[in-house]
Amino acid sequence: PYTTLFRSVASTPDRMERYVKTIHTKATDMALLVDELAFFTSINQNSIPYNYSKVYANHYFADCISELSLDLEMKHINLIFSTEVDDRARIRVDLEKMKRVVNNIIGNAGKYIHNKEGIIVVSLSQENDEIIVRMQDNGQGIAEDELPCIFDRFYRTDSSRNSKTGGSGLGLAITKKIIEDHNGRIWAESKLGQGTAILFALKKLDELEDEEVTYE
Repeated sequence: PYTTLFRSVASTPDRMERYVKTIHTKATDMALLVDELAFFTSINQNSIPYNYSKVYANHYFADCISELSLDLEMKHINLIFSTEVDDRARIRVDLEKMKRVVNNIIGNAGKYIHNKEGIIVVSLSQENDEIIVRMQDNGQGIAEDELPCIFDRFYRTDSSRNSKTGGSGLGLAITKKIIEDHNGRIWAESKLGQGTAILFALKKLDELEDEEVTYE
């Protein structure tokens, strides 16, 4: 009976191809959701170890976003990197987990940019003993009353678009946990119609410490 039903719905090769693509997309989304849930559970139980490296902040974050540029260009989103931080400024991070932070924030921003020409600007600055990473987009923005909730697990600013934007609703919750595990802090700034900025601050290593870095 299921075969008969499928054949009656997917009655042409074109329809069948569309249904197969839909099934593949849904299966992929489900696999990603399971992966995110497993990672979120483990990281909240502090059962995932951190492997820290000393890195030059400018070099590391420039490398992180360069890996995302091509994919965003295909979506007509321009990814820009700028820095006011000295090239010798160093931070201590888990390379893979901090890359996940960057991917989560930029990936989330890309879902909610509906302008003809999207822009995401990643900028670095220094305030006292902290390196501030700011990721600003020109998307639709977030209402003021929703802004404090965006780092909560499973929270979405517009649940009616879940099926269109995809995702697990865990990306920013995971991001917050990783930043806090780095003894950093994270927050958001946004205005409806003017885009959203996600910012996080990481401790800058003392210049008097040895100059060894473990990431080039």
